[in-house]
Formats: sequence, structure tokens, C-alpha cells
Amino acid sequence: MSKLHTFIGGIIVFCFSLILKIFTDLESKIVIFFNQFLFDLTFFSFLTEIGNGFFATAILIPCLSILSSKLKINYVPVQLMIVPALCIGLDVQFLKYILSFERPASILTDEIIFLEPIFIAGSFPSGHAATVLSVILIWLSFALNDLKSKESKTIFSFFILIALSVALSRVIIGAHWFSDILGSLALVLMAIAIFNINFIKAFFEKSIFFKYFSFMLIGLSWFGILFFDISDYL
Repeated sequence: MSKLHTFIGGIIVFCFSLILKIFTDLESKIVIFFNQFLFDLTFFSFLTEIGNGFFATAILIPCLSILSSKLKINYVPVQLMIVPALCIGLDVQFLKYILSFERPASILTDEIIFLEPIFIAGSFPSGHAATVLSVILIWLSFALNDLKSKESKTIFSFFILIALSVALSRVIIGAHWFSDILGSLALVLMAIAIFNINFIKAFFEKSIFFKYFSFMLIGLSWFGILFFDISDYL
């Protein structure tokens, strides 16, 4: 898929996610359906936190960067994941502020089981979903040239499964609507198209500033994990 098609696809998905917001009954039924899969609170508390920006920056991004250097795929430096993820994160916070959609917690309180902590506002789009989708999908777009080899197909399938599992866990635990996940995916698709433009990719890949800036963010994320209750800030 070309960069232009990917960007247009992101716009279409974003529009569809906003249209889905109109159909509140359908949205509620989707959340109630996915909530049936909440078989263990402890398991999902760990699964959903893979999308926590602190954990993704401190653990997921460095691991993916190292993995790309060990496997027979393109090496992906940390800044090629952190910078796009940071830009998407800012977009997410801006949209949360201006749109201010309510979360399932304020509407389906008596109909589904929630995983604490419960947030009432700032539903669209999902920050956790945007984080895990941006990191993994952008990593895949840089690491894999094509999906013809068996190894590439295995890597792609495995990490897509992880990304989708974490993103959909936000619906399963009652933290977000399905449209919030689609909104996050839309932002990621548009970011993939932009950051795969050759001169933009080359700029961030070769930038010494963004390299060390990214390492600084990784260090700060570890500081946040070790010394703060990071769930209170998301």
C-alpha cells in the first residue's frame, strides 16, 4: 500500500470512528460483547498496561529496536518509534480535550465489569491503543520491506496479534469504546504515511539530537515506573 493510500485510509477510518459515535446503542452492545472476555482482572491489568506510554517507552521500544538488530530485518533505531509515538500522543491529548467524549464507565456502570482505575471523560481516542499501535505498526513498517518471506510473515503476524490484543483490551476492560480504538488506529495510519516519507525518515534516523532525546525519554520513563504510580497520569 502506498503512503498516499495509507494516509487516505487513516482519514477514512477516522471519519468512520466519529460516525460510529452517533450510534450509541451499537457502541454499548460492542463494549458489552467484548466485556464478556474479561476472564481475569490480573491478566488484563498486565496486558492493557503494555499500551501505557511509560512501559512502551521504557521497555517495548528498546526491545523492538534490539530485536530488529538481531533478526534478518531492517534495524530500527529508537527515535524512529519514539518521535512518531510522541507526535501521536500529543494528537490524542488534543482530541481528548476538544472532543471530551464520555467513557463507558459513566454510561454502562451497571452493565459491565470495570478494571480500576475508572476514568469518566477523555474517551476519544484511546491513548493506550494509540501507543501500542503506533510503536508496533511503525516498527513493522520500518523493519519489514515486504511480507514474502516466511520469517517476515511470522514476525508481522505475531506483533500484529500483540498490538490488536492490547488495543482491544481497552474495550474488554470497559475503559474505551470500540470507536476510540478505531480513532487511535486512524492517527497511526496517517503517522505511518508521513514518517515513511524518505526525507522525513532520513532526518530523524540520522538526527543526533532526536537520538539522545529519545534515550532521555527512555530514562525518564524508567524513573516514572520506579518512583511514581504512573496509572494516575493516564
